[in-house]
Amino acid sequence: MGASFEAILEGAGDKRAVLTVKERLLKMAAVFILVLTLAASWLQQAGAQEKERTLDSIITYENSLIKAGVGMTGELLKTTKTEKSATEDAWNEIYKVYFASFATIGHFEFDSLLKKERNESVAARAAEWAEAVKLFTSELQSAGEVVTWQRGLNREIDSLEFDTKHVGERVSAYLRAPSRDGPRAEGIMGELKSGKLTTSALQERLDDVRSMKSAAENISAAVIRAVDETGRSYSLKKEMPRPIAKILESWTDMADRHPGVDPEIAGAPAEWVPIAKKRWENYSKAREEFNKAFGPLLEEKIFKDIPIYRDYGYEDLAKPFRKLELDLKVALAASAQKDKSEAELRRAIARDEELTLKEQQQVWTLWGSVSPDKKRSLQYEYSVAGGGSVRIREIQLALIKLPEESGEYKKLKEEAVLLSEFRRPDQLAVVKKIREFEDLEKKVEEEVRKIVAVHEKRRRSLGMEPGIFSR
Repeated sequence: MGASFEAILEGAGDKRAVLTVKERLLKMAAVFILVLTLAASWLQQAGAQEKERTLDSIITYENSLIKAGVGMTGELLKTTKTEKSATEDAWNEIYKVYFASFATIGHFEFDSLLKKERNESVAARAAEWAEAVKLFTSELQSAGEVVTWQRGLNREIDSLEFDTKHVGERVSAYLRAPSRDGPRAEGIMGELKSGKLTTSALQERLDDVRSMKSAAENISAAVIRAVDETGRSYSLKKEMPRPIAKILESWTDMADRHPGVDPEIAGAPAEWVPIAKKRWENYSKAREEFNKAFGPLLEEKIFKDIPIYRDYGYEDLAKPFRKLELDLKVALAASAQKDKSEAELRRAIARDEELTLKEQQQVWTLWGSVSPDKKRSLQYEYSVAGGGSVRIREIQLALIKLPEESGEYKKLKEEAVLLSEFRRPDQLAVVKKIREFEDLEKKVEEEVRKIVAVHEKRRRSLGMEPGIFSR
């Protein structure tokens, strides 16, 4: 119907152009045909490869996965990390991806091919392999128990090594005050025996000894707590836990017990045994070093080089100071009551100790009845009584919206007046409680004053400075 492409070009008087365009079209067609041919060939090969999935190819693939998994497990057992993500979580991921793959996913295609396999020998061999792999990978779950156990060991090794490294600093801290106070107390004992101390000097030494006694009580509590915590934190483990030992023992002959599994794979767990045992050796060594470093502390020997503590355990570190304190009190009492025997003075001082302790408890109870917390609680009740400032603001906003002649307006107005003048019943109740609290404060002050007066009189009669809380 219309002119051809060549005719149009010829009409334009350009025959060479016609030839050039025809050559280009031919080349493009050739390239296109080549691409189609390659694509068809690729699809054909891909289909052929897909068709080539066999029992043997699946076995080869699954074995490669398991082989990679045992390698990763061996490396994981070497780690000294303590984070769950780097140990137990890592193991769970290894097991899921490399060991449980066939049992959870791979067996579907395998079972399908097995049913179609006509060669009985091939089918039997493949079925035996599948059963062997399932049993083998199931037993590998024991590695998870070892990983968890090793993580615990890693953490304990870290703690043992840290404490071993710093035990010297702790002991030095415990010895600081005793090393200072021991010789000082012995010096005061010598001064007391000389009988040359004046009353004021005796009181001064008594104050010093009380301070030493307090320090000794604090150190005693701290050392006992440290020993207790150390004992609880690091229970002595002389032998590897039996369940772990049994797992390691089972790993040594896994290749013999799983002959249907690739020997290179089945023999891998035996290589893990020395790794786990080495970790236990590291722990035992860390424990040994810890026991050596902490021995003097745990055996109550760290104060034995200070003469005044030589005969006392950790619970009794304050005992020599209590004895010296009593001797100083007797000396003070003797200067005030020269007509009394030493035995009488000691009984009087012992009685003073009992009374002073009772007075302490009485004063604490009285102060507790008017404590700052109770006062703050009343102040809060006062601020929120009747709704407080929040309720006043609510009323103000409501009044703006109501007509002044309405009953609701008048009712709210009356409430606002009562609130502002603090005359609401719940507000008056809080005011009453505050007044009662203030009256109680006065009574408490008077009671404490009486207790202190009795205490001071008794103490001065014994030649000692009063002080309910200095004892």
